[in-house]
Amino acid sequence: MSKPSLTYLPHCLLPVLLLAAFSYWNGLRTVDSTLSSEAQTHLNALAGEVDRRLQNEETELNKVTSMDGLGKFITDNSSETADPAAIAPASGPLPTLMALLRGEGKFERVALFDQKRTELLQVERERSSQAAETFVVKRKGMSIFSPVGLTTNSESVGLKDSTLQYSIPIVDRTSGAERGVLVAELNLNETISDAASTLSSNDSSQSSSTFVAAVDPSGHFIFDSTRKLQGSLVSSSLPAFQAIATELTDNKSEVKRFQLSSGQDYVTAFAPLPHWKIGLAVGHDRSALAASAHRYGIAGLVLALFAGFIAAQALNYATRKKSTGIERVEEGLTAMAKGDLDRRIELRSSDDVRIIADNINALAEQMRAQIAREEEARQFQTFVRLSAMLTHDLKNAIEALSLIVGNMERHFDNEQFRKDALRSLTSATDKLKGIVARLTRPLSSLSGEHPRPKSVDLVPLFRKVLSLTAEPLREKHQIEVNLPDHLLVYTDPDRIEKVLENLIINALEAMADRNGKLTITAGFTDRGAATFSISDTGPGMSPEFIEQKLFRPFSTTKRQGVGLGLYTCREVIQASAGSITPESVEGAGTTFRVVLPSASHDSQF
Repeated sequence: MSKPSLTYLPHCLLPVLLLAAFSYWNGLRTVDSTLSSEAQTHLNALAGEVDRRLQNEETELNKVTSMDGLGKFITDNSSETADPAAIAPASGPLPTLMALLRGEGKFERVALFDQKRTELLQVERERSSQAAETFVVKRKGMSIFSPVGLTTNSESVGLKDSTLQYSIPIVDRTSGAERGVLVAELNLNETISDAASTLSSNDSSQSSSTFVAAVDPSGHFIFDSTRKLQGSLVSSSLPAFQAIATELTDNKSEVKRFQLSSGQDYVTAFAPLPHWKIGLAVGHDRSALAASAHRYGIAGLVLALFAGFIAAQALNYATRKKSTGIERVEEGLTAMAKGDLDRRIELRSSDDVRIIADNINALAEQMRAQIAREEEARQFQTFVRLSAMLTHDLKNAIEALSLIVGNMERHFDNEQFRKDALRSLTSATDKLKGIVARLTRPLSSLSGEHPRPKSVDLVPLFRKVLSLTAEPLREKHQIEVNLPDHLLVYTDPDRIEKVLENLIINALEAMADRNGKLTITAGFTDRGAATFSISDTGPGMSPEFIEQKLFRPFSTTKRQGVGLGLYTCREVIQASAGSITPESVEGAGTTFRVVLPSASHDSQF
């Protein structure tokens, strides 16, 4: 290469190499961001499914302990009996205990203990080589690995290896006296395996490149998707996973990467389930996507080098020919290096460097198209969710204004009403302005659609929403509010405010044709989670509507509505690792109960 070409080479290479390097880096960043989001979504779904199944098993056990005559049965049979059949006739608890083992749950054995904690009866599930299930009735042999459950008068949960043990006291329904204890051992490995396979069958994006694991507080694997590590110590069987297991033991949740010696590199989201004494992790292998990003990145660098050398040669040739085209090429490349990818190098068809300019224009266009495609793919999915949220924000704001205007004619002479109405109108107007601002700035709205959750006190939000929606209707409806001083949750404050507003407006609209009562209650569950309920005395909903249409988009019982409110509420609550449960009786009213992670609890993770 001639000396003049070497002079131009840095000017030609630097811009295109910077663009290629930026595209390379952005491709790898997109891979990690996408996999992190998918891993967190799948972890939330798995944790919710496992928690739901284990709570269902606990509910089934509580039903057994509340069975009529169980306490009397234990009292009557507390003495030693040689034949188990003699203390477990068909009319006794034995059929019920067998039914527990035949159910969809993963109970391995169930036992009854009397008030002195002497084992009376044990039913154990056994599987033959033909996968048939048989049941063995014993008097001894229950593997009580946690004595706490037999010394306390309250429910307890213990964990050893992959076995979860429930201990539930049996109380006489008439006298209230404690008669004994029901102990059940559940195969946690099978439960997590079923939950993981159910989610995998419902989500086609999960494949063999997904790693799912559950660990106990001692650092042993309870479950892993390879089916090879169950019961083994993490530090010895999978050292690369040790850092994640340690953080789970410390009740921490995060997204991290770990790499196996085989080359698999997992982007892993993990979180503990403290009540069940386990930690869950879901990882997605980034190797294939990262390799693809590396290939495209290296190809872009090679193309940039080639384009730079060609441009340098063209500049040298143009200089020798004293062509003015080289100046335009240099200006265009300089503009592109500064980020102006829309800049085109326009030359006359007779110019000596016209071909070089066209190649550089084509390269810039390809880079613009690639960046635009990536940006559009990220924004489109978010825009769909944003549209639904904005539609309901606008609808709820208009309904709040309608409530104020509807009461003006009757109460306008009331000075306090005018002050309250002015404040409410100002707040509703600000909300409408915010909605319009989000519509007029779609890029900034989309980029902020999923802010990081933070600690939020729901009590001030409840009072704010009630002042806009329910207070103007106090003369028509009875409003009862029972709120604690503080109710801290871990979520997005703007989105959870929309949930409160939508649920309260739904309750008021349900009572639009009659005088009714709106009841709002908040507090904490037995496990320390935050909870609140919103009840109305409207017409209620049929079981068929609740089961088939309630949370589906575009399904509504209102004459004026698009059916996105409850769907959006459920999406927001589930994104915050919470749950929403409806209870409705036709002709009597409806209650929606919401449970969210307590900020005071989650802040320690």
